[in-house]
Amino acid sequence: MLVFDGTYRLERKEDPGTTPIHACSWRVKIIDFKSGDPHHPHIRPYAVLAFRKENGFFKSSCAESLGKRICGDFGLAVDDLLWVEAFPDLPGALYVALFTPRYQDADIRYSVAWRPILDNERAAVAPWC
Repeated sequence: MLVFDGTYRLERKEDPGTTPIHACSWRVKIIDFKSGDPHHPHIRPYAVLAFRKENGFFKSSCAESLGKRICGDFGLAVDDLLWVEAFPDLPGALYVALFTPRYQDADIRYSVAWRPILDNERAAVAPWC
């Protein structure tokens, strides 16, 4: 089931009183696999698909730039996610984020590494790509 299909923007910080300009934007889809066929459970109950909409000022991914905000907005735990992104400089290819926790005092931050999507993962998200 598609939970969300919309745009997330990374806003560039401006001087007070000026109109904010977005640095990057992504079309984001959030999929809930739990609501599907109970005879075919998924290891990760949710997927996030992120596709950059416009060239921006940053070379970062949506996961690195907005992952924490998206997870917070939808109450998603990183361990429950299959995060898939397409990169503008690699047309047609999809990549899966590998999140590694980094503990700092009472806060957890994640570093992100990427690997090519596997065939079964591609099949799982294909209806929404």
